[in-house]
Amino acid sequence: MAAEFQERRRTPRVAAAGNQALTLGRRIRVRVLDVSASGALLASEEPLPVGLTGRLQLSLGGVRFEGDVQIVRDQPTGAPRGQLLGSSVTPSGPHHQEALDAFLRRAGN
Repeated sequence: MAAEFQERRRTPRVAAAGNQALTLGRRIRVRVLDVSASGALLASEEPLPVGLTGRLQLSLGGVRFEGDVQIVRDQPTGAPRGQLLGSSVTPSGPHHQEALDAFLRRAGN
């Protein structure tokens, strides 16, 4: 039996939509389910190990965002090849930090 999930988020998460890509030595398609100031919840059909690092690219409210990502936890979805991935995300630079902050502000209103 799987251990019960314990919430450890420090900031609220906001749903994200649009095209997303995760690059971990090669391009992997993921769905970004939600995003916060410090992380994102990803869904992947491909198993990815905790500790893996890469670069996440997506559109936040029509503005391009790019950041470094590290998988910090995983959870099987019950689907044959599905996996939810908790990740930490660090924006790649000031422009990307501003895009994330603006997206989260707009979503909070």
